[in-house]
Amino acid sequence: MQLSHDEAVTEDESVAIALLRQRDVRGLEVLVHLHQLRALRMAFLIVGSRDVAEDVVADAFIVAFERIHQYDPKRPFAPWFYRIVVNLALKWLRQNRRHAPWETAEEWPCDSLQPDDVAARNESLRAVRAALWRLSAEQRTAVVLRFYMDLEEREIAALMNVPLGTVKWRLHRARRTLREVLRQWEEAGEHRFLRTDLQRHDKANDSRSFPKPRSTR
Repeated sequence: MQLSHDEAVTEDESVAIALLRQRDVRGLEVLVHLHQLRALRMAFLIVGSRDVAEDVVADAFIVAFERIHQYDPKRPFAPWFYRIVVNLALKWLRQNRRHAPWETAEEWPCDSLQPDDVAARNESLRAVRAALWRLSAEQRTAVVLRFYMDLEEREIAALMNVPLGTVKWRLHRARRTLREVLRQWEEAGEHRFLRTDLQRHDKANDSRSFPKPRSTR
């Protein structure tokens, strides 16, 4: 996901936002159509539960409706809305620290894979998700936004409302933790499909040193 695709507020969005400013809930229909699926994926990857993700996104649309007068129409709508989603997801995580780890991954159909290969890949996905759950909420969110949602670090800093250096530090710590967890898992014999964006970024980032921010959560 690249927020640059949403840089210009579309005509439909403009109409929808105008309706919301008039307290007309019909404006939500357009915004739900444009942003719900992406918001659901983002929330799910952060909280690890489909049911919770649906609640988070539903609440985010309500918050957007209630706070629409705080939105600056000169700026893109999507980043403003996704910040609400991220904040609500993190709030839920802080209030439910003992929640069970991520749900079991569903099988992702692929014509080039045999049934045994599909099962192996789904087992790999479960391992990756379990490893992500070992991270702090803030680190996991940064990883999700960077490697799953494909946002740039500056975009992540804006969404999480933290300095760029904090994002870099969280990603650095998260990569180190994930590499170790996945290495242990691979050594157990399950490594066939563990080739993620995280690994492709390692070479470029391992040699870099990151200043430790005041908050490293």
